[in-house]
Amino acid sequence: MTRARLRVVGIGCDGLDGLTARALRILAGSRRIIGAPRQLELLDVGDAAAAITAERVAWPEGYWRRWAEVLADLDPDTDVVLASGDPMFHGIGTTLVRELGADAIEVHPAPSSASLACAHLGWALDATPVVSLVTGPAGAAGTGAVVPVADAGGPFLVLCRDAGSVALVAAALADHPGTVLTALTNVGGGDAGPYPETIARGTVAKPPVPAGNLTILAVEPAGAPRGWLPDAAFDTDGQLTKSPIRELTVAALGPRPGALLWDVGGGTGSIAIEWARHGGRAICVERDATRAARIEGNVAALSGGVRVVHGSAPEALALLDDARASAPDAIFIGGGLTADGMIEACWESLAPGGRLVANTVTLESEAVLWDARSRFGGEVHRIGVERAGKVGAFTAWRPALPVVQWIVDKQVAQGAAAEGEQGQ
Repeated sequence: MTRARLRVVGIGCDGLDGLTARALRILAGSRRIIGAPRQLELLDVGDAAAAITAERVAWPEGYWRRWAEVLADLDPDTDVVLASGDPMFHGIGTTLVRELGADAIEVHPAPSSASLACAHLGWALDATPVVSLVTGPAGAAGTGAVVPVADAGGPFLVLCRDAGSVALVAAALADHPGTVLTALTNVGGGDAGPYPETIARGTVAKPPVPAGNLTILAVEPAGAPRGWLPDAAFDTDGQLTKSPIRELTVAALGPRPGALLWDVGGGTGSIAIEWARHGGRAICVERDATRAARIEGNVAALSGGVRVVHGSAPEALALLDDARASAPDAIFIGGGLTADGMIEACWESLAPGGRLVANTVTLESEAVLWDARSRFGGEVHRIGVERAGKVGAFTAWRPALPVVQWIVDKQVAQGAAAEGEQGQ
């Protein structure tokens, strides 16, 4: 007998009138409907309201901290979860899939706020990036993620945590004068009902004031697209992987959207920040408290998407409890190479198929890298950079310290080791 799946129905600001006939039948046939108070109120909006007689139950306070207890109380045969818009778009649907598995969930989405906003603005949904402030850090610390998207130059959307997010985004984009901001509140709600749609327009210099908390912000950056950050963008005490070594290192790590990087020995945090600006997530480990605080400031100003851990590696890697549920796709070692067990701890933590990159300018750490190459494989590069500088009335090349870089892919190294064992 096939086990019943928990049904999740998305509802928009237009209430029941925006639902499909199938979604209406599911709600009408349910015993209990569980959701946030706002979504439950929308069950009274629309011509089909009289047919919805199920008991309405609001999520208990702090439910996201005790999912096992909350979900154990749900009966897939008779209960329905009511969600906002598309439950699989930054919504509760993704959480339920994570907790119960995709086979245990049946999702009936309504249009997402992003879809409705793009329809209103005439933007292509598939070409419009979306930044969510809903699940990240609250306040100004969470708005750094909008900066690299604005630097890319194209229009994008921001899912606001509340009405105050608009002013915070405007402040984060102060270096993008002329950027146009459009706040769409209760998008899709129409002119009537409990949540009417309102639209307010402004700029980063004079941001719009949204009419409510359920706001999605459309951002149209002004000016030419911007690329890699210059060295001057970082607050630093000198412990900085400078350009162009920084760009070469990030390229070697192979950033991609959603991938997780551990930046071990963060210094200024420049590698983690540039990784995050390419759409990835990063955890930056730094043993010096002052530098760790400086990294947090750089993250808030330049990228978002980076968690800073104050501690000494490799011991501090054990503190990354939530990260271990998702092993890092890449690890960069920018400091502490001579610490006992550093290479081994990073290698063990790295996900299969992941990449490890380490840089050094000292002979002692270079010896560690050559030893690691003999055990794990990979490639070693020696990178020299010279900059033109004034020598009196003339110009000459000024060399920087050469950087030795080790790059290794875990699957490639393991495959090479297996071949070596077979050949013995």
